Amino acid sequence: MSCPSICKWAVLMLTAGLAACGSSTPEVLRAGAGSPPAMLPKLASCRAADAVPLPVQAGLPTVSSGVRPGPALLYAAAISHPQLLNHHPRFVASPILVQGHEAYVNGEYLYQDFLYDDYGSDVSNDDLNETGITVGNSDVNGLEPRVGDIDYPTNFARYGGNAADLVEFRIAAGASDTAYRISLNTLLETDSTITAIAFDMDRSAATGVSSLSRDPGAPFPGTDEVIYLWGSGAEHVKFGAGGAMAVTPLAITTDLVANQQWVFVPKTAHNPMGDVAITVAVGLYDAATGGWLRPASAPTATQPGAVKDGRIFDPNPAGIFNLGFRFDEPVTGQNTPPDTLQSEFIRSKQPTRYQHVIRFGDLATGVNRSTVPASGTILPIYASRFPLPPVGEGRDLAQNDPVYLGALQPYTLYIPSTAALGTPAPLHWAFHSNGQNHWQYNGSQYVQQIGEALGALVPTPLGRGPRNWYDESAEADTFEVWADIARRWSVDANRSASTGYSMGGFATYRYASFYPDLFGKAFTQVGPPGELIWVPGAAPTGGASTLTNLILENVRNIPFLNLNAVEDELVPYPGPLAQNLGDPVNGIDGLEQLGYRYRFQSYTDAEHYTLFLLDNFPMATPFLEDSQVDRNPYHLTYSVLPSEDTPQFDIVHDHAYWASGLKAVAAGTPEAPLKGSIDAFSHA
Repeated sequence: MSCPSICKWAVLMLTAGLAACGSSTPEVLRAGAGSPPAMLPKLASCRAADAVPLPVQAGLPTVSSGVRPGPALLYAAAISHPQLLNHHPRFVASPILVQGHEAYVNGEYLYQDFLYDDYGSDVSNDDLNETGITVGNSDVNGLEPRVGDIDYPTNFARYGGNAADLVEFRIAAGASDTAYRISLNTLLETDSTITAIAFDMDRSAATGVSSLSRDPGAPFPGTDEVIYLWGSGAEHVKFGAGGAMAVTPLAITTDLVANQQWVFVPKTAHNPMGDVAITVAVGLYDAATGGWLRPASAPTATQPGAVKDGRIFDPNPAGIFNLGFRFDEPVTGQNTPPDTLQSEFIRSKQPTRYQHVIRFGDLATGVNRSTVPASGTILPIYASRFPLPPVGEGRDLAQNDPVYLGALQPYTLYIPSTAALGTPAPLHWAFHSNGQNHWQYNGSQYVQQIGEALGALVPTPLGRGPRNWYDESAEADTFEVWADIARRWSVDANRSASTGYSMGGFATYRYASFYPDLFGKAFTQVGPPGELIWVPGAAPTGGASTLTNLILENVRNIPFLNLNAVEDELVPYPGPLAQNLGDPVNGIDGLEQLGYRYRFQSYTDAEHYTLFLLDNFPMATPFLEDSQVDRNPYHLTYSVLPSEDTPQFDIVHDHAYWASGLKAVAAGTPEAPLKGSIDAFSHA
């Protein structure tokens, strides 16, 4: 593979923004408190019009005067979302907000599950993904959000495509009872979901029962007791000799705003002590039988489906969509969905593979500990202020994007080992490819080269879906993730860089162009300059206004390193060639004509996936090492494209460096987007 390159090198940059947003206090609806409306807002949307100035926050850019860089959204206060709050005094610990981990906190136990991982059984038992990676006996295609194949009933108003998605499981021990709480990602109707908490009190599969009294279609060997919660009711069952059952009805509280359900089980019926093995399973409630909805061959309005590629592989899949206590999912170390192993063990009907020992003695003594690591790859959760239509929660895999509608959103963050030293770390973004997800780079050399080698935090936002092209809700997601990181980790606001592969490279072009005062360096790999396909002489297939070449003059103060494949079948080479070297035939100026600092490296024998599979970018470390941002350049060039503003997400591109309040004052069309430009010097 030959690598001829054309080089111009670069320097630095950054500045600052404004604003804050308040939150609303939602009405709490409880089971038995009357008939809830079909839909309730979990949180009133928060707009920049409600903004008030905020104190400067460590980890975010600051300026001595004027508008801070980036959108006001970056500086907005964290919201107190009801799904992350405690609504009963028995539960007081703050949530972990890192997926796949647990903590004991002053007499409370918390387990944080993965978001949007409720896909049930891998009924097709696929072995390989498109790149031939194998994990266990599962399909681990990183281009898919899931391995499990179970589809939700089509009644979106009831199930939201996500009603069995466990977010958090809690236990709080008391003097006369034990409190249990389930938090769900989506809960649109009180009785849409059923949860089983199965107890193996003596940790022996030889005692107790194997079949639950409300059977999900899979055995739970060794079960001595079980608690069921189905929103409108709950019960505790103790199994005795010969199959005898002692059933204790329980009062349940279902909070449709917080998506939480909790029960208090008296110690006269249930008195766990010492080390107890517990399995938590979640599915859909069948009101007709009082049990679990079981998948049929194809989904209907009232029945989940279990069809893969038009074929039925398992005629009798279990009704379990989600299991708790999955600490060994390979997602933090591989490009694989977070339900990879879960789907395998639901398919093989082994839910107790995720049986986990809870130390009730530690709850009684108030021990404090957590499994959240101080470094490495983690999957944090944050609460967005933008729940999306139609119901403000749920998941719609049928639409291209956004897919993930709820307020709770995941992302990936790599934390370098040097973070333990307490020195604020640079922030080097790694935006994911089209069709990929926020776990795309997990375990890769790429992350090691831009994270560990440089001591940088490396976030990858989901963007509310795998194909959202980093505008609208995906752009809002990026800046909400940025703000969340700055609140929770020590960030050096003066050093940041944007990187990404394919669509992630487009994000790098886009964000560096619209926010040149937020990034010090930019590194793209096979990145298209416009949304989808751009061949000069025609507009990008994603729309003329998405072409970052229209505002490429904005990156005057940002050096670029751009790697491209000459034989790229998805990002035709003439587009990146024009972005870098220009295309005089079509009247296109590139970085070369603008006189900017860049390195354009072409791989003549490579196609679109070559560099991704190679996963080795030794040139990245020395290039990104100095990602210092220039907050106050003497020469400012900035163009605005109003058609790319999305004020509904508090995104307006109207300022950079020491110029703000910029507006274009002519007419535009979809074919010729309205553009306004400023070129100014400061002699201060």
